[in-house]
Amino acid sequence: MFSRRTSTVVTLVVVALVAVALVASALPVFAAPAAALPAHAQLVSTDPEDGASVGTLEQVTLTFSEEVNDRFLQVRVEGPDGDETDGAPRVEGTSVEQQLVTDLPAGEHTVTYRVVSVDGHPVSGSLSFTTTEAPARPSGTPSSSPTSSPATTSASPSPSSSSEPPSASASSEPGWLVPALGVLVLLLLVAGVALALHRRRSARG
Repeated sequence: MFSRRTSTVVTLVVVALVAVALVASALPVFAAPAAALPAHAQLVSTDPEDGASVGTLEQVTLTFSEEVNDRFLQVRVEGPDGDETDGAPRVEGTSVEQQLVTDLPAGEHTVTYRVVSVDGHPVSGSLSFTTTEAPARPSGTPSSSPTSSPATTSASPSPSSSSEPPSASASSEPGWLVPALGVLVLLLLVAGVALALHRRRSARG
């Protein structure tokens, strides 16, 4: 009788240890950070920045967290005179550049974009900026003086060094916690049922 009980207890202990080992080996799968999973492209910076006020501008640059598909680019810039894009957008690494018309008027301009990341996920959004200088228009009457003061060219603003970090809604509760608790509760229930059956059989014996 003693050896039979001892054998049963040893069996239960071995089963419990195997279950714990399985749970421990599965935890890294649940605990893997979300960053290890394939992420979609996110807009990390723009030139000009959203809401910025600049003198004049030649192009709009959108920088993403990863490369985007150059076959599915849509960038539209609209202002007081309507569409202000000059040609199609082009990809330079992780950046998308859109040239603007040379006679960009002063006022508020809105940029809308839609790109597709390398994993096929579409990314879209919009931003706005304001230009404060209208393009210089040529004078209708030429000057008779042989010497003329050189026209002052407004330098294009250098790309902004500050980049807005992508908004990431990180959950404060790890995603593996709930499945792990569920597995532990299930193991406790199985162990409790096995112990109750063992005691009942021992009492009958």
